[in-house]
Amino acid sequence: MIMVVTKTGDATADYVLEKMTKRQIPHIRFNSDEFSNDIIDLNFGSRNSNSVIVVGGRKIYLEEIKAVWFRRLIRPNVLGIANEEARQFAEQEFDFTMRWLIDSLNCPIIDREVDIMKARNKFAQLKLAEKIGFRIPDTLITNSPSKAHKFIEKYEAVAIKTIAGYGRRLNNGFETVYTQMLTPEIIQKFDSIRLAPICLQEYIEKKFELRITIVGERIFGCRIDSQQCPKARIDWRKGNAHLAHLEYAVDQDTASKLLKMMVHFRINFAAFDLIVTPKGEVVFLEMNPSGQFVWIEELTGMPISDALIDELIKPVKTS
Repeated sequence: MIMVVTKTGDATADYVLEKMTKRQIPHIRFNSDEFSNDIIDLNFGSRNSNSVIVVGGRKIYLEEIKAVWFRRLIRPNVLGIANEEARQFAEQEFDFTMRWLIDSLNCPIIDREVDIMKARNKFAQLKLAEKIGFRIPDTLITNSPSKAHKFIEKYEAVAIKTIAGYGRRLNNGFETVYTQMLTPEIIQKFDSIRLAPICLQEYIEKKFELRITIVGERIFGCRIDSQQCPKARIDWRKGNAHLAHLEYAVDQDTASKLLKMMVHFRINFAAFDLIVTPKGEVVFLEMNPSGQFVWIEELTGMPISDALIDELIKPVKTS
């Protein structure tokens, strides 16, 4: 049985679970935000060593779980406790129980939370990418206005972006902060960066962009023609629905470097963002463990979700 760790309202999990159903692969959906509704019966050191969780009324013995897709995990909600401090304590206890439960499962996990968190480190990504031979944009992380001014003097164009990404849900959708070019208006507000650090990068001209998804050792390259849409030229996400997405054959050198990054961070699933310059040079931007991929599959027909399922159900190698 495959356990999919996610949250309510996760359309990507819905998509993959539907594929599992069509392929008649036994699975269970584990909504992390609803964990307080589940029943936990974990036994350690007793003669009755069977450990059980009841998810959505379905009784699951832990030994039945043969693999886990760690899609999304958030703190469980606990309802019915009026006292705020008591509620926070209960949520903490459920949260630790859930995370330790998943991490202690004796089966393959794509991917373990500790490895995902290490792989999300953008600073570590840039250092490793440069070390293995990728060109990366010259980058400054700072909360010093004077350092920021000195950095932008070196380049004709500089992009500003968040360090960890930021977004919020609205009644009519989702709002995020996009990468943008530095303008005189933004530079005039540089004193405010003392309040929170920013990321500045030299802006490198693009011919097109690449979104490369890797599942195990299978590589799915997608070319995104961001420069054909004015509002998407700086950040392709702003015009994603209007951009051409084409299957792209990733060259061996780039593929080898990306696979090295996967091995270094000990993960099996990630989506990489790169650009190709007008001169054909590949530039590394970032790595997204547990990155989004369904829109790529729908627009190109590449079987990314099936590759993920194949990776989850393949036999475990033993020494």
